[in-house]
Amino acid sequence: MSAARKPPTYAEAAAELESILEKIEAGEADVDQVVALVRRGTELIRFCRERLDAARLEVGKVVADLDALEQQAGEAQDDDDEDEDSAPSTGSGGDRLPF
Repeated sequence: MSAARKPPTYAEAAAELESILEKIEAGEADVDQVVALVRRGTELIRFCRERLDAARLEVGKVVADLDALEQQAGEAQDDDDEDEDSAPSTGSGGDRLPF
């Protein structure tokens, strides 16, 4: 029984794709090899696109979470500001009178 092959990282897939492109452009492969290389290249392109799409979704979620946290923080700050505005001033030098 063969061990399950670990999928490549995006960087590994991109490097392999670059290597395939170089071989094809340099004419280092015969017709049969070119067909196999093109098939592998297609697999790698699909893999890279899927990884990019997944990364975009994940980044979108992180940004949405950050936006929600900032909005909550802003609302909490607004609530604090309203509480301070309604409280009577006890200090001197402000534009509010203590009575």
